[in-house]
This record gives sequence, C-alpha cells and structure tokens, in this order.
Amino acid sequence: MSDSAASNVPEPTPLEVFERLAWPVPTAFAGALAGFRFEQGDVLFREPAAYDAVSDAASAGGTALQVLLPKRSGRATPTDAEGDRRTALWESEVVLERVDLAEGASETLTTSQGRLLMTLWTGDEDWLRSERASPPVPLAARDLAGRLEEAKRTFVKGWKTRRGVGFVFVVDLASDASRTKAAAIEDALAPLGKLRRLARSPERAGVSEPERFHPALEVRGLAVAGTSEEEVQAALRGALYGGAQKDGEPEDGEATADRFSVSRHGLMIVLGAGD
Repeated sequence: MSDSAASNVPEPTPLEVFERLAWPVPTAFAGALAGFRFEQGDVLFREPAAYDAVSDAASAGGTALQVLLPKRSGRATPTDAEGDRRTALWESEVVLERVDLAEGASETLTTSQGRLLMTLWTGDEDWLRSERASPPVPLAARDLAGRLEEAKRTFVKGWKTRRGVGFVFVVDLASDASRTKAAAIEDALAPLGKLRRLARSPERAGVSEPERFHPALEVRGLAVAGTSEEEVQAALRGALYGGAQKDGEPEDGEATADRFSVSRHGLMIVLGAGD
C-alpha cells in the first residue's frame, strides 16, 4: 500500500465505554445497563480491541459473552423502574454463551441479569456461577442524590476557594433523560460566567458505601465565579421548572407560591464564604 493510500485510511474511532466497569462495555449498551436487560444478539468482549470491526476478535484474546436469551424486545428498556420492578429485572434469567477467544472453546451458562452486570462491573467471572449468593440490586440515582451533602467537601476542595456558587447533582450516564437534564443545567449556568466542571464517581465523591451505587452514576458539579445564589437559582428554574403558568394566574413576583425547589435537583454551595 502506498503512503498516499495509507493516509486515506480513517483513524479508528476511540471506543466509548463506561469507566466504572472492569469490562469495556460500550456506551451503546446504555439502555441494557440501566434497565438490567441484555438481550439476544448482544456480544460483550473482555478486551477493547475485540470490538474493532477491522480486527479479528479471536486475535484480541480474552473472553466474549454472547447473549442467547431473552429474545430481543421491541419495547424500550425501562430505565426508571422502581422497587420490586427493578428487583424483578435484576433477578430475571439470561442465557449466555461464554467463549474463550484464544482457545476457541465455549460453554452455555444460565444466570441472572444481575450476575451478568456484576461480572461486567467487577471483572470477576465467578459471578456467572449460581453457587454464589445473589448480588444486591445497586442503588439508583435518587439514592445517590440523597447523599450529596457527603460529597460537598470533595467539591469545595476541588474548586479550592473560588468565589461564587457551585451546583452539585447526580448524572446517570446510562439514561438519555439524565444526560439531557445535565446538559440543560450546564447550558443554563453558562451565561452567568465561566464554568468550572468537576465529575466524580461515588468513590471519589466521598459518599458512604460507594460500591452500592449503580456503576453508571456520577456526581457532577458546576461552579460559577462571581455570581450569587439568586442568579443561579433563577437560571436553574428557567431550565428545570416543569410548572407552567395558567391563564389568569399572577405573574412571577406577585402573590403566588413558587413551587420550584433547587434541592429537588441538586445541592447549591456558596463558595469562598469563609475567606
């Protein structure tokens, strides 16, 4: 191949994966990860190189897990299920073909969606074996949101003594709705001044029992220098408030209760107040 021909070959696109997982699970599996439902035809590789379309997966070595059941559904995966529904999804059956790519050997395993996720999360394939006790369902975004006060010190330290206001909130990287909301928050605060953005896993955020939280969750903070709580609250209200004024209701500022609450969406922190 000539040098000119070689220069026309596009560079491979870097594989985007979930960082808290030991296995390199592509972000394309966000719905499956959030909803505890990997389906027929899904193939997961232990080595990132095996996902490269121009490579021979066997040459990359490692393990491949191909989902045989459940059958692929036409419904959207329920990523916001609660309580018993989350538990049912977590414990639901999945049939896999486990392939040793180097040896070419394979075996069929019947396990649960929860055990599959624990394998991807920890890298420990023994989770696929039924002899181990069933793993607990990971805590969800709303549970992590209840621990934001525990993360306050980490973010204040990360922003040092930057004067202004910080806003800390939870993002579920496996949820389209959560990522969209996070983008709306950032867009709302950007006009107030230069943003300083920090993102921390539950472990790095300093919350208690971080290993109990779903691996797609992160705590994100945005700091705006030289602004006030009132300005930040007004910007967030414009982006996040779902209430709409009805005909005949008073305008803002008149005798009407403002139902918007910043604390429902995250934690506001006044920075540099003790300097």
